[in-house]
Amino acid sequence: MDIIKQVAGYCTKLLSLSKCKNLPFHNLIHTQEVVENVLFLCDQLKVNKHERMIVLLAAWFHDTGFSETYKGHEEVSKRIAKEFLSDSKLVVLETIDAVCMCINATKMPQNPSNQLAAILCDADILHISNAHFFYRKLLLRREWELYCDKKVDDLTWHQLNLDFLQTQHFKTSYGKDALEIEKQKNIVKVKNILCYYGV
Repeated sequence: MDIIKQVAGYCTKLLSLSKCKNLPFHNLIHTQEVVENVLFLCDQLKVNKHERMIVLLAAWFHDTGFSETYKGHEEVSKRIAKEFLSDSKLVVLETIDAVCMCINATKMPQNPSNQLAAILCDADILHISNAHFFYRKLLLRREWELYCDKKVDDLTWHQLNLDFLQTQHFKTSYGKDALEIEKQKNIVKVKNILCYYGV
């Protein structure tokens, strides 16, 4: 069994059986979507096999830290990835470091230092460029209410979403071109929603 299959199995089990299973947004479904987004972006950007492996490993691990903590989960995700990949003895230390660098870049505000980290960052928020955004943000709102004690009124929520869309920028060349155009459409939709509140 190759390392991707091992990691997919391990992370699927962890995300399914830990407290992650109760998270409305940061759960197995989100991770699976990020993995699919990584595959899509790697195809668009003509990423080679080894680099694709690095980003896929990072995608599977990037939210596993939620199994232990909500705030600062990235640090835990890196630790989980490092421990599992080191024990597997199927990848070299350089690869493990690259995986952890990608995970670290997903901290908000995102700050990727290379293309691989940029791919994971874009994959993690790709939903803001399509119709899934309006469903996913409902899940995130519920998660904030349940696990972060953040309850806001509808107007404030829509304003927060507009601010996020306007300040969050894609990092890859494909994201800056194709995904940014679609994100702008969601900005218009949120602005239209705010019009109903007289904003």
